[in-house]
Amino acid sequence: MGGETGAIAKMAVRVSDDIFEWFRWSRVKLPDQNFDCVKTTAHAPNKDSHTHPVDAVFWYLDPYLNKIIYLNTDLKSYASGSIDANRIFSALKSLALTIDCARVSEEWQDRYHTLGDIPYEVRGMLFVYNHDSEFDKTFYDLLSSPVKRRGASEKRSVKLETLPIADGQLIHLFEPGLISYLTTVVTDAQRLHSDGTFPEKNYEFFYPDLRLHKASGAEFERAATAELLAGPYLIIRHDQVKKLNESTGDIEVRFPEGYVIYYNRPGASAEEFAYFLDVLSGYQILDGQHKIRIRIAHRSIASDPRSNFRRAISLYAQEWGFDGHKLSRLESIEVEVVEIYQYSFSRTDIGWER
Repeated sequence: MGGETGAIAKMAVRVSDDIFEWFRWSRVKLPDQNFDCVKTTAHAPNKDSHTHPVDAVFWYLDPYLNKIIYLNTDLKSYASGSIDANRIFSALKSLALTIDCARVSEEWQDRYHTLGDIPYEVRGMLFVYNHDSEFDKTFYDLLSSPVKRRGASEKRSVKLETLPIADGQLIHLFEPGLISYLTTVVTDAQRLHSDGTFPEKNYEFFYPDLRLHKASGAEFERAATAELLAGPYLIIRHDQVKKLNESTGDIEVRFPEGYVIYYNRPGASAEEFAYFLDVLSGYQILDGQHKIRIRIAHRSIASDPRSNFRRAISLYAQEWGFDGHKLSRLESIEVEVVEIYQYSFSRTDIGWER
């Protein structure tokens, strides 16, 4: 295995161990394994044979769909000055063709689908990591910025709608901002566990029952889906935190059951938080006496989000005519700002060139 492919393989292990494992994703332990293209005429018309790359394959059971989701993953690591719309478009195009093949390739299925007759779906994931921690642009604005395409005389915006994504095919894009947010969630939850206020294992990702789908599976075993991780908030319900009293030998409750909610929005206005409180009310999370902690983890946070949250409580309580008891319930919600954490995998560009 060459230096570049070896670096990608090691990165896949670190991603799985340090980020996705906490969200209960699994990784098929076969990184960096190309497979033969079965649609060469369409995917590489000027070649007699062609292969598609696989840096890693992650999987989890979707509790709504009740099927295994396989994420054929393309891992990219880059310095802040190395990223542009051309490279992202090229990576997405390659990934789209890879998934188009993977969904029908017997070689791919024999290698990666090892879970028997369980229904499954193959998706793509482009994981774009900024290893020098200096990328400060809005990623999706960058994608729409005009760039000079190969052979063109002037700069033009890439057209994502021209990507060869087949019907029913999904590609999840994990860009630097989302990766920083998820790394922050994991790091902060581990810190809370060290402080004795969050359990090691007895936590569940909250899935409200939908009109057409109800969540399946054991609560403390459900994974956080890619859609949940990319959402504006991540609701986690946890059990009591129990610790051994080494002096008495007794198991003691150190912290009550409740909710930790990671909020991936700036918190820029009272109206923003009032809407969020209404969402929590609709999920019946504001009922009862369990503890609620909101952890604001956004890379462009507002100047004073906690003051905005306090104003939101007044707005929300006034709109619904809450009595003193319900108002005190809202006021008991803890709101903290979490410092964004940036993990460093590498100091060199890896993954752009094969």
